[in-house]
Amino acid sequence: MESLIQAINKLQDVFAVVKDHSIDLPQIVVVGSQSSGKSSVLESLVGKSFLPRGTGIVTRAPLILQMVKYTNDDMKSMLDLTNNENITEWACFSHIENTVFHDFDEVREEIEKRTDVLAGENKGITDKPIVLKVYTSSYTLTFVDLPGITKLPVGNQPADIEEQIQQLIVKHVRQPNAIILAVVTANTDPATSESLKIAKQWDPEGARTIAVVTKLDIIDKGTKSDIVDLLCGKIIPVKLGIIGVVNRSQKDIDQNKTLDETLNNETEFFRTNYPEICKMHGNKVLANTLQDILIKHIKITIPTLYKNLEDTKTKLESELKTLKTPDCEKTFVLELLNDINKSYCETVTGDRKDASNETLMGGAKIVNVIQDNFTKKFMAVNPLYNLSDKQIENYLLNTSGIKKSSLVNHKALEIMVSKQLEYLIEPALSFVDVVREEMFNILDSIDQKLLNELQRFPELNNNVRSTLDNLLEMKLKNIKKSIKSHIKTHQKFLNTTNPNYLLQLVNSSIECSSSFINSKNTYYNNLRTANSTFFSSEQTYSVIDNIEREIVSKMYKDILSSLGGLNDYKNEINVQVRLHKQFTRCYFEFIRNTLRDFVPNRINHKLVNFVLKKFDKKLKVEVFMPFIDNPSSGGMLAEKEGVADERNQKEELLIAVNKAFKSLKEIQMQ
Repeated sequence: MESLIQAINKLQDVFAVVKDHSIDLPQIVVVGSQSSGKSSVLESLVGKSFLPRGTGIVTRAPLILQMVKYTNDDMKSMLDLTNNENITEWACFSHIENTVFHDFDEVREEIEKRTDVLAGENKGITDKPIVLKVYTSSYTLTFVDLPGITKLPVGNQPADIEEQIQQLIVKHVRQPNAIILAVVTANTDPATSESLKIAKQWDPEGARTIAVVTKLDIIDKGTKSDIVDLLCGKIIPVKLGIIGVVNRSQKDIDQNKTLDETLNNETEFFRTNYPEICKMHGNKVLANTLQDILIKHIKITIPTLYKNLEDTKTKLESELKTLKTPDCEKTFVLELLNDINKSYCETVTGDRKDASNETLMGGAKIVNVIQDNFTKKFMAVNPLYNLSDKQIENYLLNTSGIKKSSLVNHKALEIMVSKQLEYLIEPALSFVDVVREEMFNILDSIDQKLLNELQRFPELNNNVRSTLDNLLEMKLKNIKKSIKSHIKTHQKFLNTTNPNYLLQLVNSSIECSSSFINSKNTYYNNLRTANSTFFSSEQTYSVIDNIEREIVSKMYKDILSSLGGLNDYKNEINVQVRLHKQFTRCYFEFIRNTLRDFVPNRINHKLVNFVLKKFDKKLKVEVFMPFIDNPSSGGMLAEKEGVADERNQKEELLIAVNKAFKSLKEIQMQ
């Protein structure tokens, strides 16, 4: 079963050199505060003194420590390199090929040197790991040793060193496949233990946490019962167990006390002080327990790991296909432009097979803009904005001159309607700009793979966008001119005999509406008769004129009734003002209802449909043909900064994933 751990070791070797991968490997992550005895625990398990020591942060890079119970083949490989048969335990670093370390003081020096290379010499930290493989006759086990938790920066350390260490630890312990080995000192309150706080945060149930209690030999004898409760799992809620250890003190280290002597003293310490539970604690028990836990954990996580590798491989292959360097540049550019045009048009027309269910896109967004932007703004314009009763009175009197104003003053009405319709021009023309902007933005809603491929080449991307921008700009002025001209036509030429306008008048007057409801068939028949082919045009106008006079007459009576009759000249003017105010409002609303459909339809016809028809041709003429004429320039397919690095990184990760697959398949064959 130790082969399972060695298989995971191979995966650690593979992914240690790969940046920013998401492969969650089953491994033991060692977490503890500075001076918690974390390094001493690892050295006791290995049986060698090899870790850097000193004040402040000593471990400044993740150390992937792989203990391997060596085989005859391992011994043979070592002898081939050293030709030294006296070596019984040795170490190798992944960053130094074909080099064997049998002096563990040199191992310590190499860790320090490599740490300075990766993290710098200013006591900063790095997330780049050091992989150390220790060959021993004891057992196979693997750990990830992380920097000790600290609160204050020391010397030249960054001010945010605590935050950096926390982020590095969290990066490892948050992985569901990580087993957390939390180192806790016996002489501090477990409730304040930083390692247990982190473990509880990312493993609330304690299902993948094991606690190691250090410094049992320096506590007060009066707290012995509390320590028994601690070691028996009554205080710290972790499910993988709590194991106490006694490691070398600084005095032992200064006196060159061997690790074998320390292990013997540890056994005697537990037998003397905790006889009831002595067989459940100590470094040997810890090693066997960790090995059992890791093997069981690997067995459980292998199916998930296999699925994770499979998904990663599929994703990488797809991404690399997009990042692939084109074999034939001309064909590549032409096909990409064709696909971009197709995806753009399908996005506008709603023919995309991958239509989103989360957000509006393309043509649907344009329709939504019509409702939310244009229609609301357009219909919110006050028909009588900036038109007071006094202004209406002046218009009526000034356009009558020395004559008395008629029942309907057409000259005054034309002036007022023209003035009010002017307020519809700005929202109508601004809507053209809104649709134009939305049509341009739709390019960012095309198929994401195509968009990624386009953005990979800055010059090509700019050319495509410029082509679309120019195409939209080409029609913009003409459409605005057309819409403005259409509104101006309504400003200059009023048609007060239009049936829709007359119905607006009918609905605006209580007297008229009441009469209309009582004799609506007569109105409908008259209007239908007026539009039939049995009358000449003069007869038709005559019929409609009669209807108009009848409606105006009823409106006049309605207003007159509300004012109490024509008692004086002032009342007569008031009737005229109110009557023409109603005419102006109704005609404005009649024209606005017409424009509410006309403006979007005009834009759809002259801008949207135009772009859909011409975009493909424009791409060929303005993008593809210049590339064909001057392919040697190379600028069109020059990749943006970072793409080559991204491709290399993904290729590197794919190689690592394939190696990982091979290792897992070897496990399945065993």
